[in-house]
Amino acid sequence: MPDFAYWKMMNTTELRRLSELRSLLEGFAARHAASHAARSPEHLKSLRSILKRLTKSLRARDYAGFREADLELHETIIEMAQVPQLKAAWRLAWDALLQFHGQGFDDYYPDARVLADEHEHLVETIALGDPAAAEDAARSHVEAVWFRVAEKTRAAHEKHGDPLRRAVAHLAFRLHSPLKLTEVARKVAFTSAGNLSRLFRQHHGLSFQGYLQKLRLEKAAELLTITRLPIARIAKRVGYRDVSRFGQHFKRMHQMTPGQWRDP
Repeated sequence: MPDFAYWKMMNTTELRRLSELRSLLEGFAARHAASHAARSPEHLKSLRSILKRLTKSLRARDYAGFREADLELHETIIEMAQVPQLKAAWRLAWDALLQFHGQGFDDYYPDARVLADEHEHLVETIALGDPAAAEDAARSHVEAVWFRVAEKTRAAHEKHGDPLRRAVAHLAFRLHSPLKLTEVARKVAFTSAGNLSRLFRQHHGLSFQGYLQKLRLEKAAELLTITRLPIARIAKRVGYRDVSRFGQHFKRMHQMTPGQWRDP
């Protein structure tokens, strides 16, 4: 059994490196799992069943139930990859970070829907048999978990730090979530909405919403290039609920539709 007290002795850099290792391993596993999806109907059925339990636990704020389902889901993906010794290496990284990710569940996951959406996206990219999309989903999920925990841990110590830097990092990890200037200013940047808006225009030449839209459309262009994900799913992944609106904004920025970008 791993010594779960060990994580408390690790500094931020060590924890970040461990999280990066988990991200690499899970991205690698998701890529191979997706490549085997067509030949693994039982694994896919199992993943979707586990996803339902995980989502139910999140809605009930049942951390024990969520953690059990979360472990089972990721283990299933690792096994589906069919890579010798991968599970043993991954489990070492998982166990070393378990308590770190588990601290303050109520604080770090105030919006259970967002976390459920991340897991659903991961499962569906594997089911679609798209290795690049699956790897992107796995790595984004792990890195976002790290960022949420690190962001919460630092918040109490950085209220007098750089509000723009905190806001920019926050946006980068939450493109698929609803984001409002007033909430980001108050809860993340610890400044007024007016001041944060001024900082965005001063340093990036864009309004808060303009900068956010630019990030979303750049990520969409990346996903259109490297994956075979349906355009509607990409739109949702970068925070658009209206596919038509996504198409309009994408064309305005890139001078072509999402379909033309993917297949010029």
